Amino acid sequence: KIIKENQTQWLNFLSGKVDLLTIPKDNYDYAISGGRLKEDIKKKNIKLQISPTLTYWWLSFNMEDPILGKNKDLRKAFSHAFDTERFISLFTNNIGQKANSIFPPGIPGYNPSKKLPYSYDLKKAKEYLKKAGYPNGKGLGVLNFDVRGISAVNRQQGEFLKSQMAKIGVEIKVVTNTFPDFLRKSEEGKLQFWQDGWSMDYPDAENTLQLLSKRSHSPGPNSTKYYKPNFEKLYNQLKFLKNGTEKYSLMEKMENIILEDRPWIMQYYTRSYILYYDHVLNYRDSDIINNHIKYIRVSK
Repeated sequence: KIIKENQTQWLNFLSGKVDLLTIPKDNYDYAISGGRLKEDIKKKNIKLQISPTLTYWWLSFNMEDPILGKNKDLRKAFSHAFDTERFISLFTNNIGQKANSIFPPGIPGYNPSKKLPYSYDLKKAKEYLKKAGYPNGKGLGVLNFDVRGISAVNRQQGEFLKSQMAKIGVEIKVVTNTFPDFLRKSEEGKLQFWQDGWSMDYPDAENTLQLLSKRSHSPGPNSTKYYKPNFEKLYNQLKFLKNGTEKYSLMEKMENIILEDRPWIMQYYTRSYILYYDHVLNYRDSDIINNHIKYIRVSK
């Protein structure tokens, strides 16, 4: 039986009709405090597993757009104007892990000590906006931010970004779409500014970097239409390398190119908070192994 509604899933879990459940966003505060399971939930013989995923999110620019794509200082201004930590708090209940790299944790070569060259700083954002030729947003006009669906959360996320950019004088129009319409615009290269994300097909840097390669231009997954000859050259070298020092060195070089050009503003890595009853044995969540349910055992 498929239970589509989050609240119905939650109530069925609490009543013992469902054995394990990824905590729905709206029920997070009911079960978790300070990142730990609340005592009254523990008393129900419920356990918590926090699982990193290979899904992550960022803001994307259309690099062929005559305004955003041709003005790196403008993209840098936006990267300093967006309060990622506030976004994570509002829209993930602080479950999301703030991104520090274009690569997610869990892939060989990911560097946990890597730091992004931007953070929330309105002063810097305004400085870059002025350098871009639009002091306090003057002369820039209205820019479109397309959201990925028509839900209340999609609209709220769009309005949040709009309010962020308004602080530096940039006017944003939030464009709502059904998800099929959003995908169609992405494939046709008709998006200007939007939130994008990726669930990795396999845990390798190549699966991230191909999102920025020329051969993946839309209708492929490179919806930004980013292209840089030196990046492309390194990509063609890296995809044939085995894990090791040489590959990790190329990963860093390629990441630094992207961080400088800024076709993406990194947001967060998704994490799963999963509850299950203590009669469920051998449970281990995985973003890659999709048949892990068969390994579960239920104690008598």
